[in-house]
Amino acid sequence: MFAPLVATAQTAEPYTATASDSPFAGVPHPAYSTLQTQSNANGNQPPASSVITPTPWTPEPITPIDIDQLPATLTPGVDPNLRVANLAEETVAPENQMAPEAASELPPGARAGVFQKIYFTGTWLPRMSDEPDTLGMGDIEAGVVLGFPFFRRDTPLLVTPHFGTHLLENAAALDIPSTLYDASVDFRHLRKFGDGPWAMDVGVGVGYYSDFEQSYSNATRVTGRGIGVYEATPGKKWIFGVAYLNRAGATVLPIAGLIIEPAEMPRTRLDLVFPRPRFSWQTAASTPEDERWFYIGGEFGGGIWSITRPSDQEIDTISYSDIRVVVGFERKILNGLATRFETGYVFARELDYQSATPDVSLDDTMMARVGVTY
Repeated sequence: MFAPLVATAQTAEPYTATASDSPFAGVPHPAYSTLQTQSNANGNQPPASSVITPTPWTPEPITPIDIDQLPATLTPGVDPNLRVANLAEETVAPENQMAPEAASELPPGARAGVFQKIYFTGTWLPRMSDEPDTLGMGDIEAGVVLGFPFFRRDTPLLVTPHFGTHLLENAAALDIPSTLYDASVDFRHLRKFGDGPWAMDVGVGVGYYSDFEQSYSNATRVTGRGIGVYEATPGKKWIFGVAYLNRAGATVLPIAGLIIEPAEMPRTRLDLVFPRPRFSWQTAASTPEDERWFYIGGEFGGGIWSITRPSDQEIDTISYSDIRVVVGFERKILNGLATRFETGYVFARELDYQSATPDVSLDDTMMARVGVTY
């Protein structure tokens, strides 16, 4: 099958050490001497033992290995740290070698999930005398806040359906309905810009405000606000922006001021922000999970509604406004029930008509308010 291979010896000069000072000078190399002797004895032909006849190679059958059925322990005597080259025994890295999944932080006080909170508020402004220019009001309001990730969880879009009922005392003397209603949806977006000091709070609301007696084209109103926040140092924030109220006498309202809130407990908070300044302080019984606050502050009240005037069934629009000085107590339980109780003094009350009816300056009154939030 294969031709014999013949090894042919090459004739060369005998090797001898050439260095004059070598102890082997003139001594031939022993290997060369032996080869030369054999060559001379056989007439320069290699011995028969030098002829190599190769053996044909027959491949042995290979049995495939199923990695999934390998024994749990290797053969005794084999290093257990060895494994099949280029094959991983596990396709998932051990837990201690896996980096934790990055998760966006929720804003402070936010719940995981869509539902954020539900609230109920009751406000009473009593009629203080029998004069025709007095007006008593009872407000019942409710709403639910829903949160949706706006690209990320820490920059949510808050959607708040809201409904309110306003019960009026002495309404007949002022030629207005005895009951008014609010139905609205507010959209609010909160965003912090990276790790820097800037953040924003923007919102827009669409609502229907009327006595529900007729369908009014101007009962649908759009409101909005845009607020910028600059946190100069921890615990100190500058606020600036504008609110669009879409009501007579106060269509656009500026928003500006400073919020100071130290981190130490019990904390104090100073909101020097127009149009709702407030000073709050925590009681000594407060904890991070159960905060208890007293506060004193001021705010603007009011609203605008499309109505049917009881005297002549003519369609009109009325706008009510006032200024309130409020003292209150609020208890906020983390992811639980929050309650607040307020009392105050209400003045600078105005009732404006869009028609030719003269506007009315109403008498001052007191205020009581209770709120529950979950």
